[in-house]
Amino acid sequence: MKIVSFTLENFRGYKKSTTISFNDLTVLIGKNDIGKSTILEALDIFFENRKLDSDDVNIGAKKSKEPVKLTAVFSNLPNEINLDAGAKTNLKNEFLLNNEFLLEIKKDFSTITKPKTYIVCNHPTNADSNDLHSLKIKELQARAKQLNIQGDFKASVKNEIRKAIWDNLGEAITFDRTELEISEEGVKDIWDKLSTELPLFALFQSDRKNDEKDKEIQDPLKFAAEQAFKKHLAVLNQIKKEVEEEVAEIANLTIEKLKEMNEEVAKQLSPQFPSELKWHTLFNPTLTSDEVPMNKRGSGVRRLLLINFFRAEAERKRNEKNSPNVIYAIEEPETSQHPDWQIKLIDALKELADNGTAQIITTTHSPALGSLIPIENLRFIHKEQNENIIEIGNENNIEKIAKTLGVLPSLEKQPEQVKVFLCLEGPTDINFFNNIAPLFEVDLVNDPRIVAISLGGGTLGHWVTNNYLKKLNKQEVHIYDKDEDLKYQEFVNEVNNRGLNHFAVLTQKRELENYFHESIVIPSFKENDRFDITISIDDESDIPTMIAKLRHNQRSPGKVWEEQGKNYREKCCGHVKKYLSKNTSSQMTIDILKSRNAFEEVNIWFEEIKKRLN
Repeated sequence: MKIVSFTLENFRGYKKSTTISFNDLTVLIGKNDIGKSTILEALDIFFENRKLDSDDVNIGAKKSKEPVKLTAVFSNLPNEINLDAGAKTNLKNEFLLNNEFLLEIKKDFSTITKPKTYIVCNHPTNADSNDLHSLKIKELQARAKQLNIQGDFKASVKNEIRKAIWDNLGEAITFDRTELEISEEGVKDIWDKLSTELPLFALFQSDRKNDEKDKEIQDPLKFAAEQAFKKHLAVLNQIKKEVEEEVAEIANLTIEKLKEMNEEVAKQLSPQFPSELKWHTLFNPTLTSDEVPMNKRGSGVRRLLLINFFRAEAERKRNEKNSPNVIYAIEEPETSQHPDWQIKLIDALKELADNGTAQIITTTHSPALGSLIPIENLRFIHKEQNENIIEIGNENNIEKIAKTLGVLPSLEKQPEQVKVFLCLEGPTDINFFNNIAPLFEVDLVNDPRIVAISLGGGTLGHWVTNNYLKKLNKQEVHIYDKDEDLKYQEFVNEVNNRGLNHFAVLTQKRELENYFHESIVIPSFKENDRFDITISIDDESDIPTMIAKLRHNQRSPGKVWEEQGKNYREKCCGHVKKYLSKNTSSQMTIDILKSRNAFEEVNIWFEEIKKRLN
């Protein structure tokens, strides 16, 4: 399962019901003490990793005696579920989903120490059909007989009887929002099965106490143990059941013997067992160095361990199909880390999110990290009229987000001197253009009238820079890779349709690497790698991947390229792109461009730049 949204009500600074939606990777942005950590800690309480206390209740709600309510909505639901002793069904057929066909779980803390949990669903309301989950098998059979239900169904299987009764209503069936309390007869059995399907939630906080009494997760291995136990929970619960049966047998025999001596006391006794065992608490694994536990090491070292825990998790989950879904919540991952490691951490988190079995929720104050995140993955938290507001990142609020993070575009040249902005996708494209520009009598490096900038795709950095350019009111030339899917065609059309004499175009070849010729690429990599590569460059092949794969096969012949992780493959391709743009592109000539049937196209690019310099 994956979490789709989470709603807080009367929890700390969130008095009104406030909902936040989630992607596979979600980044919370806002000023200090605005409510980012509050969301993560509310999730931690929802997933029962910590308890609610009286200080968590909103001050206004305390006065009006309104309860805290936490509600989570989940997608990616199991295709089938065993609710009734081996009889398979699904949540949709059991009418246990909300009106958007998602699983909605609500926790009401009217009593702080014993919250009530509800399955919120669009459930049948017809008389004699709205209470079927609470009925035992004999009661269901009696209800079916009472309603004179006919048809081909097994009268010994509860879910088949329920389905027959609901189907009998036909178009007369009616639905309404219903809250099924999980302690009710029958619903408890449903919850016992559902709760094992819920994702695990791990919160890594930035302000840990770092002493032996700290109950927060300090070592990711402890959470790894919890994941492992959850995977084997069915077997462990069966062991628990068998042990309870044996103990109950002895307890009941003891009570029977007691009756012979004191029946009154015996009547008051019955065997009781905990409803749930926290198996993972039996294991307390640690990593130590020179007998110094990890939670006593410096914060930078602990965070470095955390980075590599995520990298290890990404690799493990690629190789293991039956791992439970996990939600990793990380406060300020940049804490105590060098900027280079901040970027490595974001790469690790992206890979884990792309894996499909984990979601990442993080907060940040780092402009470097924030600018690397796609705008739609940002959640901007701010106050309006003393109420917390959560907005999904979009074109309308990028300026507020940029000011909050301090994400501002930097120009090495004075804006008043600039005549034209050359807008490219990334830094490797800038290197390529810097190197080939002299072939067309253009000096991108030293001419103060031209600024080449990287827009960075759909990230916050892209949107902020693009918005900044509009305000400067300068001429723009945009050149983007065609790629396989023409993903930038819409943006090219938008630029050309502004009516401001801007110019935007997609490359005719797949990407800039397809403008090289093997006559300079092969010797270049032979000199750099000290082994030969054989490659034929055409217009549509993925050249960086082809070269990266060849390099990988020669360096690691025992490892299959396709079986390596996405992050590894992208990193290898990135190295190739950097090398080609920085080194090989300096060997480009007019003759090479002509041999690639590209001279006329590239010449047009630079002619468009020159037109805008006067």
